[in-house]
Amino acid sequence: MKGAKILFALSCLVLIVPGMLTADDVESGTPETPLAQRVRAVLRVDQKTIAAGGPVMVEFVLQNLTSEPVDLRVPGALASKEPTNNGMGLPLEHVFSGPRFRALEVTSELNPQLGDRVVRKPQYPVPTVKLAPYGTIGLRFDVTRFYPALHQVGTYVLNWRPYGGELETGPVTIQVISYKEAVIDTDMGRMRMQLLYDKAPRTVENFIQLVDERFYNNRLIHTIVPGSFLLTGCPNDNGTGKRKDGKTLEPEFNDTPFEVGTVAMALIEGDPNSGSSQFFVSLARLPSWDGHYTAFGRIVGPESLAILQRISATPVDENQRPRQPIRIRSITIVAPTSVVRANP
Repeated sequence: MKGAKILFALSCLVLIVPGMLTADDVESGTPETPLAQRVRAVLRVDQKTIAAGGPVMVEFVLQNLTSEPVDLRVPGALASKEPTNNGMGLPLEHVFSGPRFRALEVTSELNPQLGDRVVRKPQYPVPTVKLAPYGTIGLRFDVTRFYPALHQVGTYVLNWRPYGGELETGPVTIQVISYKEAVIDTDMGRMRMQLLYDKAPRTVENFIQLVDERFYNNRLIHTIVPGSFLLTGCPNDNGTGKRKDGKTLEPEFNDTPFEVGTVAMALIEGDPNSGSSQFFVSLARLPSWDGHYTAFGRIVGPESLAILQRISATPVDENQRPRQPIRIRSITIVAPTSVVRANP
């Protein structure tokens, strides 16, 4: 029963719904039918761009491709005499059923055999897993528990070859990066902005490039719509301009809610590919905008949100232009929680 305790400790996610690829795994059909023709192994990651030091959530999934049940046993391990594992999720021992009791094969540019030394030979009999016809079973957990090197910055290729290598998922590439933040220094104070690399990586890259070029230095916050949004980032300071090179971005619409402090790429109405340099900051919860603009950051921290509120309270004229000019003095990219001086 220790396998069950390990399983719950790692918080598994399993469905057992016969008829729509669900629970339990391997052995069915005629003995000569290769396992790979009866069962598919799938490796899923929550995110392919991950913050250094954070969890790397991976789901290990097995799918029965046939109309017959399949019994799965770990090669080289004693089979448990207890009833087969039904509805309990994929035991960890089955995850580590690859060649020499390995789970993930992890490679990086600096270390092609990064995952080779991580083995878990079962110390106790392992339950057989019975995979229902067209059933699916899986286990999802933070693999840095066994592969702490994935906390470090780098590009990693993951592969899973369970049951002695009879099955193989194919490679999945993840990038572990050092997330950074932006500090927006305005005439009214300083705001810290968290960048949403995982939601809109290309938009974040575009923003950082413009910051590095000092594109945003001395730009007006040219539009404030009270209770809705403020708009900035126009080289003409009136909402008509874009990057000097004319580059525009494909949208990266995502599930980030538009609430106070959400930062998103501005668009020309009716053209989702018109994002360039201008961005807006939400001043209220705007649910109708969710998924319709590329959110790539959020203003964070009580002090920053207080500055945002001060800016939003600035009187405006009939065209929503602030009567008192407010400029972005500079934007600086920094490591999270660091203290920064404004970029001259």
